[in-house]
Amino acid sequence: MNSIKRSILDTVISRLQHEQIVALTGARQTGKTTLCEVQLPKLLNLPFTYISFDDPDERLRFQRSAVSILESITTPLVVLDEVQKIPQLFDPLKLVVDRECKKPVAERKRFVMTGSSQLLMMKNIQETLAGRVALCQMYPFSLHELTSDGEPPFLSRIWRDHAVSRQDVERLQLASPQRLRTLRKVRDEHQLWGGYPPVWQRTGDTARLNWLKDYRKTYLERDIADVGQVANIDTFALAQKLLCSRTANLLSISEVARGLGVAVNTLKRYLELLTMSFQCYLLSPWHENVGKRLIKSPKLYFPDMGVNRAVLGELSVSRGAAYESWVCAELLKWKQLQPLEPELYFYRTAAGLEVDFLLADERGIIPIEAKSSERVTSTDARSVEMFLAEHPKAAHVGLVVYPGNEIVELRKNVWGVPDWYLFGAL
Repeated sequence: MNSIKRSILDTVISRLQHEQIVALTGARQTGKTTLCEVQLPKLLNLPFTYISFDDPDERLRFQRSAVSILESITTPLVVLDEVQKIPQLFDPLKLVVDRECKKPVAERKRFVMTGSSQLLMMKNIQETLAGRVALCQMYPFSLHELTSDGEPPFLSRIWRDHAVSRQDVERLQLASPQRLRTLRKVRDEHQLWGGYPPVWQRTGDTARLNWLKDYRKTYLERDIADVGQVANIDTFALAQKLLCSRTANLLSISEVARGLGVAVNTLKRYLELLTMSFQCYLLSPWHENVGKRLIKSPKLYFPDMGVNRAVLGELSVSRGAAYESWVCAELLKWKQLQPLEPELYFYRTAAGLEVDFLLADERGIIPIEAKSSERVTSTDARSVEMFLAEHPKAAHVGLVVYPGNEIVELRKNVWGVPDWYLFGAL
């Protein structure tokens, strides 16, 4: 799996051309170290220095003389791994970077920082390195990364043109049956086990599930303990399970807090820890009145299916909720790679019209409905068609993504598209 080129790599390289520091955040075990220690230096063809602050001796060394150590490094690329472990690093790094900026561009060192706790890392970045850092986020493997030979997914072409072309319909029809079987097989595994690289390095359900359970245990006992804002880990673990069981649903903080028997502010803190450590995602509603977007309840998503299995244990969520959560994860991974990153919302009106996802920027909006059934009909496209009718200037094409086999125009400008074609690569 280390040979799989990560999609965020091109973005990191592009940011390094303009910034002295790139901060790469993401959950533990998403592959940040492999990208920075193996793939990035190889692609740049640069000598580099790698320092991991998981090593307590390294932390002690930098606490004593961080400035002199950083200035003594002669390689053009410096990788500083798990920087949230050493908050004392940020002031010395700011000083060194400011000195580097006085040198000719070709002689300046570039720094890549990684961290698996956005809460700890971003606090120090905002206080010390604001304006000096480009921020990138690394997710677990996307379906496109697992199936791609370098060509962008179908969704990128739809987003570029705000249309589904007949050529893309024909392209699917001309694909070999063997290739289609491979795509669907990888899709099935991805939806079942998630995208964490160590899962894909293991074979067999038992080995994969054991790793995921160990991952969750490490997350609770190490990552959350590092933050130090949880008095009772068992209560936090129960909150994680209860929230995970509500993935793809509107979030009612007061309702969940009552179920747990904790104060609303306690649950809010738990939720902040889960979102800032990349375990869950809150999707905001879209409304033409921007002010209303800020006060409406968000939808809650736990995007990695494998981790969800480890968290829920004997519990489960509906097939529809699991599928919608997977689609949300793929949209999040896709959108951050676009030249101008679109926003992602959901849509719900008082009259009862609902659309699972909206991709939106100044060029327009694409409404997307997720359906977990193997076949879709014109009925499944009704809400998307209604959104197009209500917003004719902004929205010109809509999608119903589903796990079937054919692209079909369900209603005018509303297309049913197989998930493995929308997010994967033929």
